[in-house]
Amino acid sequence: MKPAPLVTVVVPVYNQKSYLPRCFDCLLAQTLPDWEAVLVDDGSTDGSGAVCDAYAARDARFTVIHKPNGGVCSARNAGMRAAGGEYITLLDQDDALSPLALELALKAQRARPEAWVLFCHAEALQELAAAPCGRKPREYLPPDAGKLYNDSPFDPPWCKLYSAAFLRKTGLAFDETVRDGYEDRPFVQAYLREFWAQDPAAPVLLLPEALYYWEQENPGSVSKRRDKPLTAAQIAMFDDFYRDCTERYGAPLKDLAQFCGEAANILAFGIACLDAAGRRGILKEYYAGGAYRRLVAYFETAKQYNVFYLPLKYRQTWLLRLITGSRLGTKRLYWKCYWLGYYLLGGRWNR
Repeated sequence: MKPAPLVTVVVPVYNQKSYLPRCFDCLLAQTLPDWEAVLVDDGSTDGSGAVCDAYAARDARFTVIHKPNGGVCSARNAGMRAAGGEYITLLDQDDALSPLALELALKAQRARPEAWVLFCHAEALQELAAAPCGRKPREYLPPDAGKLYNDSPFDPPWCKLYSAAFLRKTGLAFDETVRDGYEDRPFVQAYLREFWAQDPAAPVLLLPEALYYWEQENPGSVSKRRDKPLTAAQIAMFDDFYRDCTERYGAPLKDLAQFCGEAANILAFGIACLDAAGRRGILKEYYAGGAYRRLVAYFETAKQYNVFYLPLKYRQTWLLRLITGSRLGTKRLYWKCYWLGYYLLGGRWNR
């Protein structure tokens, strides 16, 4: 029986055959040899499964799971259940790792076994770290949760080293009912919540090196979708993290400006993607709920201006839709509304 690998890399695979060789080759190039990769073919129909099988035949560190299509959450869960490593990291099929990624992440984890290790990403392949930079990792404790969100790629499940034992202990998994591209945030937020609940003095470490490449040009990526209607799950994922930061972690309101601004942008986008029937249903519930009140109250209390603040405050759904369309297009109306709202508030915010 072979010893367990130190790190398991879980790669969900679905109909992105052209990207797979780069993704799998980056694993073969790792300077840390003691890894395994669990490739989860989630019902691909374009030959991606055969590419996975070819790499498994080439190197025994690759294991392939073929399963019916269930979505990326289902694939990640299947891969994590099959993982034999002490630590788990997630890699999307169209992305790549620096050759140093597993070595540097594990080295930092061994030096600080109580920590949760995160690392930076690049959006150009040539920006991936080719050598250690020599700078110390940044450390974050609960009151720094807002800064952690601002400084790191905190939302996505990649760029992180998860403890397999901790995942088993807590039972954390991805919600397989969510398939709209926002499935990752609740899992990462829940991991952080459980991590600091176990030990509030344990740091989150952010390595300074760019060890993960995030592909931005894949038209088939879920992140490129322009039809993500607002759902209760989206509302909850923003409100849950906001409440964690303010009620559990004691994060200063000023550190949450970027997070709450993004929440307003994405919620407005989700509203714009709804049809008339959908708007009537979910917006009645949203405007009557605590998540809506807390978001509006944040902007007012922290004096952090966002172009969607006034339309949200006065429940002007039609204006939310128009501004969102402009934000994604020419931006002329977006900026007119931005400056109009800012001056209506007397220019006293964002100071």
